[in-house]
Amino acid sequence: METTTSEVYATALTILSHDSDGTFKKLFETIVEWEKLHPPKNEWDGFEWHMVHGDARTLNSLVTRRILKVVFKSNKYCGYRAIDTTALEKALADYEGSVTQEVITEEIPTDMLNIVTGHEEKKDILLRSLKAEKPVHILLWGTVASAKTLILEELVRLPHNTFVLGSNLTQAGLFEVLFNERPRYLVIDELDKIKDSENLAILLSLMHKGLIRETKYRRHRTLRLKTWVFASANDISHLPRELMSRFLPLRFRDYGDDEFREVVVNVLKEQENISENLGVYIADRTLRELNSRDVRDCIKVARLLKQQTKEEVDKIIEILKRQK
Repeated sequence: METTTSEVYATALTILSHDSDGTFKKLFETIVEWEKLHPPKNEWDGFEWHMVHGDARTLNSLVTRRILKVVFKSNKYCGYRAIDTTALEKALADYEGSVTQEVITEEIPTDMLNIVTGHEEKKDILLRSLKAEKPVHILLWGTVASAKTLILEELVRLPHNTFVLGSNLTQAGLFEVLFNERPRYLVIDELDKIKDSENLAILLSLMHKGLIRETKYRRHRTLRLKTWVFASANDISHLPRELMSRFLPLRFRDYGDDEFREVVVNVLKEQENISENLGVYIADRTLRELNSRDVRDCIKVARLLKQQTKEEVDKIIEILKRQK
C-alpha cells in the first residue's frame, strides 16, 4: 500500500516530538539535505547509512515506520531514500515552530521600577536586560532588608511572567512549570533554597541553551524557550559555579537610615496611600523601636492602621515590640 504525504508528515512529527536528545532531528535534516543534493539517477540510486551519519538499525526502523524505503539491497550494500522529502521537511519546520513559545506582543510597563528608590545603576542594568534582543539573566543577592524583594515584585508585573518560590519547588517541578506556562520571564525568589539537582539542571539548560528536556520511561518531552531569568538569593556561596556563570549578579546591602526613610515613604505613598509625614513617622518608629530596616515591616504597620494617625502607629508598634 502506497504511503501518502500526510502519513509521512504525521509519523515524522510524532517521532520528532519524542526525540529527547535530538538524534532524529539531526538525522532527518541530514537526509533532507542529501536528497536535495542527489536527485535519483535511477530506481536503485540511494544513500548508505554512513552518508547520512546514521546507523543501519535506526534507518531500518524508519523503513518500518514508512519514512524511508529500501531501493537496493545486497550482502554488502543497502541503499535508502526518503519516501517523501517534502513531507519530512515540513515536519521539521512545524516541529521547530511547535516547541517555542508564542511571540510576545505585550510591552513592558512604562513605569517599571519607578517605585524603587535609589539603586539607579542596578535599575539601569535591569531595564537594559529587559530591552535586550537575547536574554540576559540577572541575580539579585545580598541582605534580607534591601531592595531585592521590591524589585522582584516589580518584575512580576511583566507580561507573560511566571513566579517561582525556590523553597516550594518539588522534585522536577520546574520542568512542569516551564513546559505548561512557557514564560517569557521567569522570576525566582529564594534561588539559594533550590536544592534538587534535577531542578538546577533544568534551570541551567534553560539559561545556557534555551532548551529543557524530560526523559523518563515512555515520556520524552523537549521544549525550546526564549526566557529571561530574574532571581534573588540571600546567600550565593553554595550555588553551583556553572549556574552562577550564567547570571549577571547585582549585590544589595542594608539601607542606611536616610535611604530607608526615603524608600518607605515612596512605597507607602504608592502602594498604601499613606501621607508623606506619616510615612516618615512609620519609618522612624520601625527603625528605632523594632530595630528593623525591612520595608515589609513598615507595610505591615500601615495595613494594620484603623486611622492614619501617629497614635495608631504608636499603638501598633508597641504591640509588635512586645512580641519580640
